[in-house]
Amino acid sequence: MVTQDLSPYGANADRPVPGMAKLKRQVSRLRVALVVVLVLLVVVGVWAVIGVTTLSSTVSSLETKVDKLQSETSAQAAGGGTTASGGGAAAPKQTIAAATSLPDGTPMPVGVDGAGAVLVGDPNASNVVEVFIDYQCPFCQQWEAQIGAPLMAKALQPGSNVLVKQYNLAFLKEANRDLTPPGASARAASAAACVIDGGSAQVFVAFDSALFASADPSEPPSQFQNDVLAALARDAGAGPETIACIEETRYVPFASAVTKAAFARGVTGTPTVLVNGRLVESSFSDPELLALAQG
Repeated sequence: MVTQDLSPYGANADRPVPGMAKLKRQVSRLRVALVVVLVLLVVVGVWAVIGVTTLSSTVSSLETKVDKLQSETSAQAAGGGTTASGGGAAAPKQTIAAATSLPDGTPMPVGVDGAGAVLVGDPNASNVVEVFIDYQCPFCQQWEAQIGAPLMAKALQPGSNVLVKQYNLAFLKEANRDLTPPGASARAASAAACVIDGGSAQVFVAFDSALFASADPSEPPSQFQNDVLAALARDAGAGPETIACIEETRYVPFASAVTKAAFARGVTGTPTVLVNGRLVESSFSDPELLALAQG
C-alpha cells in the first residue's frame, strides 16, 4: 500500500537547507563582534569616569592651593612677617621698585598721580605714605580701621605735612589681571576711581571708609555690586556723574593697569605700606607709621 507523507517537510525534512550553515556562521561572528563592541564600550566608559574624576580632583586641588597662597601672601604682607594663624614665620624679603607712569592710553581719573595712586593730603609734604590695598582683603579692612582711617584724617588736616598715596588694586578672586569680566575687587576699585575723579579728597576718604566698613571679610564674588557702590558714593557726597561712572564700571581698565604696575614693582600682597620709600616690616605696628597716623 502506498501512502503519501503529509508532514510539513515531507521526506526531505532531515536534509540541511542550502546555505544554512553559512548563515549560522555569520550570525555567530556577529554575536562575537557585538560582545567585543559592548566590552569596549564598558571599558571606555569606565576610563572616562576615572578620567573625569581625576581631572575634577586635580582642578579642586589647584584651586585650594591658589586660595591658600593668596591668603598666606596677604597675611604675610599685613602682619609684617606673620602667618594667618599668627605662627610667627618670617615673611620673604620684598623689594619695591620706584613708581613709574602707567602705560599710555590708560584712562586716568582726576585726583591720581601718573602711577595711579589716589592722592590725599599735601602734595608738597615731606612725609609720604604709599599704601597698596584690595577692598576685598580682610587684612586691609583691619588696617583701615586701625591705621588707614586716622592716617587719612591726619593727612586732610591743614599743615599735617603728610601725603597718602593709595593704590587700589584688584586681584582677589578676579579671573585675570585684565579684570575681564570684572569681579568684586575690580568693581570696588573702579568705583573708587570714579569717586576721586568726580569729587574732592574728602569725598573719596568718606567713600573709602564706608567701602571698607561694608566689605564682607569672606570675599564673596557677589559683593560690591554697582547699585551698592553707587549708594555708598551718594551717601559720601558724590554727584550724578560719579554715579553714572560707577554704574558703567568706567575705570576697570585703570584698576587693571594699577594692579599690574604694582605687582611689577614687587608688591606681593595687601596691605603693603611704604613710609618715605621704606617698606615697613609690620604695617600694624611700625613706629614711624604709627607716629604719622596718631601724631
